[in-house]
Amino acid sequence: PPPPPPPLIPAAKSFAANEHSHERCEAARPPHRTRDRQPRSLPAPDLEKQKKAPKRHLRNALTHHIMANGQGWRPYTETEVSGGLQWMCFMLSMILFSFYTFQYRRRTCGWEVIYISGVESIKYVLEIIWADSSPATVRLTNGTVAPWLRYAEWLLTCPTILIALSRVGTEGETYSRRTMKLLTSDQGTIILGITAALSKGPVKVCFFFVALVYGFNTFYTAATVYLEAFRNVPEDLKNIVKYMTFCFYTSWCMFPILFVIGPEGFGHTSPAGSSIGHTIADLLSKNLWGIFDWWLEYNIKMRAMQAEEDEEDELDELDEDGMKKKALPAPGHTSRVVLGDPAGSLVPYYTDAFAKLPAALTVVTSMEDLLETLEESIEAGNPVDMCLVAPTLLEHELFDKLRLEHAAVKIVVYVEGLAGIPEEMLAPFRERCDDFIEAPSRGSTVDESQLSAVFYRHAASLVGPTASIEAHLAAQTFILLQIQADIAKLHHNAGMSNQKGFEGYEGMSKGAKLMAY
Repeated sequence: PPPPPPPLIPAAKSFAANEHSHERCEAARPPHRTRDRQPRSLPAPDLEKQKKAPKRHLRNALTHHIMANGQGWRPYTETEVSGGLQWMCFMLSMILFSFYTFQYRRRTCGWEVIYISGVESIKYVLEIIWADSSPATVRLTNGTVAPWLRYAEWLLTCPTILIALSRVGTEGETYSRRTMKLLTSDQGTIILGITAALSKGPVKVCFFFVALVYGFNTFYTAATVYLEAFRNVPEDLKNIVKYMTFCFYTSWCMFPILFVIGPEGFGHTSPAGSSIGHTIADLLSKNLWGIFDWWLEYNIKMRAMQAEEDEEDELDELDEDGMKKKALPAPGHTSRVVLGDPAGSLVPYYTDAFAKLPAALTVVTSMEDLLETLEESIEAGNPVDMCLVAPTLLEHELFDKLRLEHAAVKIVVYVEGLAGIPEEMLAPFRERCDDFIEAPSRGSTVDESQLSAVFYRHAASLVGPTASIEAHLAAQTFILLQIQADIAKLHHNAGMSNQKGFEGYEGMSKGAKLMAY
């Protein structure tokens, strides 16, 4: 019980007693204690010493922050660190997703890294917002709590990582037997690991060790892939394979360790601490490893494309006997051709194609410019033999004027997907033009054999009845040179002798057969 309250003393008596006591204390105080004390002044700060002291601002910023009520500093909690890491991984995954998508459009990136970064972005958003909600976190009746969102993300991304791993150091997109081994062992590891997380007691331990057996098989197969890639890639790319190997085994070994010490295992770490560890492992195993994988594939593809271009250049320089042929002078007579491309998208393709023909190409972008070019050529005494135009120019109001005033000029229309258009749809347009030709579509180039056949069919200044004998000889020489180049390519590709090469006449394109005839 609390002590009884003190007896009430009158105010006057209490004041008098206090005053009398204060006087006795002042009288008994020694003389040296009666002087007034001055506050002790602090020494001036040593600025030079502070400059030499180590900087701790970064450490303080990472470990402390100002409290919300402004009362001072306190350490970050595990939940706050976990949330910050998740936001950082989300932003990094989104940046990589955008970058890989751009590279995929340039055909310098595989689909695997795009898929992985996209799934990672979605996973981190769900984990930040609904980490503790169902079904992101599953709570069983036996008291077990399992982060199902994390396991679902493993099931979606780990097989894709191993598919990309099986193709490390190769150009093709085919999958081999080791791809199946990696996928099978990885599925066993994840499924048995999830079962261990949902179990208790000895059952948990048994499933965990069986999952480790599958995991060791995954590690062994991955080691064979890395060793083979290290032997196959060029010398200057071997370091990338080393970095990928170190990153893969470091991050993937973290997952079983985090399982054992985390809430799913023996519970030595909190759920927030386990989330921090798994986020760091995801950064290494998915984001960083994906960057190395893209960079290695990019270098391999670029070198393969360069090698193909060099091989094509060598083929162009070989004659029918496989020997390097001497450069022959181009024909001195040329035919004038006008290309009417309003969009301008096919100009590079047809410029390169006509550069291989005895033709002087002029590019226009409108019907008005086309008519003006034809009139100027007539005045200069160099008439145009052929106009290669877009289908939209057939519907122009000045097209009838073109046909009326320049009837001798042949009009050829380039059409994309010409082979798939029914003849009854082309019949109305044949009255307005002289010929059709297949236009280069996305990802393809000009059919040079078809273009050559159409060109020589309408190049009246070279092969027409009014052409000079010199022009006829120049055109025939150029045609024979093209046939010679086609036969040389057949010899080189088939590895045949001269006699067998002529037997490969049936493998020549239709345009090449026409020129040979």
